[in-house]
Amino acid sequence: MGERIRVLVNGRPVEIYRGMKVKHALIAYDQNVYAAAAEGRVVVEDVHGFRVGLEGALSDGAAITTRMLPQK
Repeated sequence: MGERIRVLVNGRPVEIYRGMKVKHALIAYDQNVYAAAAEGRVVVEDVHGFRVGLEGALSDGAAITTRMLPQK
């Protein structure tokens, strides 16, 4: 796992090791955002608007965004 890749989280580049998952990119971006996603208060979407799970795979240049869910 020596090679790093760059992905965009909410438009901000973060570097993670190849093979790491969506959750690792969120942690590198902001641990509070990751915690909110793990608790189900935030959803993660790809560039097409499809939801991706925290265990989802990422490739170099991938872009994901986070969105708060409405409070119940």
